[in-house]
Parts: sequence; structure tokens; C-alpha cells
Amino acid sequence: MRTGEAFILGTVTGAVVVWLWGRELGAYAAERTRGVRAKAAEGIRAVEEKAGSVMDRSGTSLRRAEELVHGTKKRVGVALRAAQKAIRPPPATGTA
Repeated sequence: MRTGEAFILGTVTGAVVVWLWGRELGAYAAERTRGVRAKAAEGIRAVEEKAGSVMDRSGTSLRRAEELVHGTKKRVGVALRAAQKAIRPPPATGTA
């Protein structure tokens, strides 16, 4: 038997098996994987809780950083205006 013929025969055989016993195979697979799926679902829940906790902490840190940057911006602005005032030359007198 050639490779192409074997492939076609395997495809037809697989289709017949699925057509005849597809529901039984699906039910068997669902039952056999029940424990694994339950553990995977618990793992996903644990990841969700941990991610939420980390995001809550990072949100607090971001708010504090924003407050720090805002306060620093104000102080830098005040310092730059004071420096500008200090180095600006006095107005020229009207004598020629």
C-alpha cells in the first residue's frame, strides 16, 4: 500500500470511528479529565487573586509616585521662577 492510499484509508477509518462512537469518546474524555480540569480552574482562581493583590498594591504606589511628581513639579517651578528673578538684569534706565 502506498503512503497516499494509507493516508486516505486512515482518514476514512477515523471519520467512521468518530461518526459511530463520537459521543461516547467525548463523554469518556470529559470524565477522565475532570480532576485535571478542576485543578486547572483552581490554579486560575489563585492566579486571579494574586494578580488582583499585586495590582492593588501597584495602584497605591502609582498614586504616591504621582503625588511626589506633582509636588516636585511645583517646587521646581518655584525654584526656577526665583532663579529667573534673581538673574534678570534690572530695567535699563532712560539716560542716553
